[in-house]
Amino acid sequence: MQTINQTETVKERLETGKKCVATLKLTIPTVVDKEDNKVNAAYGAWPDRLYIVGVDGRIAYQGGPGPGGFRPQEVEQWLKANLK
Repeated sequence: MQTINQTETVKERLETGKKCVATLKLTIPTVVDKEDNKVNAAYGAWPDRLYIVGVDGRIAYQGGPGPGGFRPQEVEQWLKANLK
């Protein structure tokens, strides 16, 4: 298992993000918050949370805070029911 250290700069966060995408073999768009953590604060994403953002830019689905609210199967069901 690889340890991920706390980052100090956007550059470090981008490098860590790239490593995570590669290691997890993610095929979904992945974003990195700036040092001010405004996105994290706005979405209440700590420690983790799943969102679906609609094409209109609005939150279409908001999962519960993790780890208990981290339910990928629920997201998959929502996507199947709402995307055609």
